[in-house]
Amino acid sequence: MTDVSSAIVEPPRAASVGSLVIDVLAALFIALIAALLSPENAAVTAPVGAAIALVGLVLWRGILGGGIGHSIMRLRSIDTITGLPSFRVMRTATVRRGGDGDPFALRAHPVVFAKPLPEPRRRESEGSHLRLLIDDGTTHLVQNTAIIGRNPTTKDPAVALIAIPDLTRTISRTHLQVEIAEGGVVVTDLGSSGGTLLDTDEELPRHVPTPIPWGTALVLGTRRIVFEQRRRSGEAA
Repeated sequence: MTDVSSAIVEPPRAASVGSLVIDVLAALFIALIAALLSPENAAVTAPVGAAIALVGLVLWRGILGGGIGHSIMRLRSIDTITGLPSFRVMRTATVRRGGDGDPFALRAHPVVFAKPLPEPRRRESEGSHLRLLIDDGTTHLVQNTAIIGRNPTTKDPAVALIAIPDLTRTISRTHLQVEIAEGGVVVTDLGSSGGTLLDTDEELPRHVPTPIPWGTALVLGTRRIVFEQRRRSGEAA
C-alpha cells in the first residue's frame, strides 16, 4: 500500500534571487523607455513608468504566482498552506514549474500497516470490520484501531495507519483515531489544525473520544469519509 501525497520542492536560493533581479531590471527598463518616449517630461514619466511596472509585477506575482523573472527562471510563487498564488509574503514559497519541482506532483511512498491484534486482545465487538469509504471512491478496511491522516505515524505497532492524499493540506499529518466499539465506532480528533466535522457541521472536540453509530460521515478538511459496518465472513448480518 502506498501513500500518494504532494510535496513542495523549493529551487536553489540563487534562482529566486535571480528572478527578483530580473523583475527589478525589467521595471528600470520600462522606466527608461518611458523617459525616451517623452524626454521633455522624463523626470515624471520615468518614475511613473517604473511604479506602474512594479505594481503590475506585484499583481502578477500575487494573482498568478508569476512574473517576468519567474517566467524566465521557470518559477512560481505559491502559498505554503493552500498551494495557490497568494499575496501573503510571509508564508509564500517559490517552486519550479514542471519537472521534479512541480508542487502538485504526486509522490508515492510506502505505508506500513500493523499486524492484526493477537487473539487474546480482541474485543467481543470485533465481530464487525470497519469499512472507510472515502469521497473519491477508495475504501480501507479496519479490523480494530487505526489512525487517519495525510501522513500518519504512531509508535503502537497494533494500530493501522491510513494515509489519505490531500493536495490542499487541510488534513493534518496525524488527524483522527478510529476504534471499533459496541454499536459503532469511537473517534478521537488528535489535535488536528482543521478540525473534524459531522455531516451536521458539528465539530468534534479535540482529544476527546466520541462514539458515533455505523453509517456516520465525517469531514476531515476537504475530504468526506463514511464509516460503514462490514460483518466478518460467516457471521449473520
